[in-house]
Amino acid sequence: MHRTALVFCITLPFALAGSLGGWTLLPVLLIAYTFFGLDALGHQLEDPFALQPNSLPLHAMQRTIEREMLASLGETELPPPLAPQKGVLN
Repeated sequence: MHRTALVFCITLPFALAGSLGGWTLLPVLLIAYTFFGLDALGHQLEDPFALQPNSLPLHAMQRTIEREMLASLGETELPPPLAPQKGVLN
């Protein structure tokens, strides 16, 4: 997908130059920004279980389930819930 977007954005100015003239650069930059932004978003979404800020907080979910299961079994000493570190809940 990245190569297709790259080839499209490289050839787009040649296709638009005849009709837009000097204004060709503006729509080409806007379209390239959109395509490469979508490509970067796709890379973020393809691995939702990583340890990045945009990933799913699996450790916190696991701790919540663990606490709920122990509480339903009548345990009184529960592990503390995980707190966010630097604003990110892992």
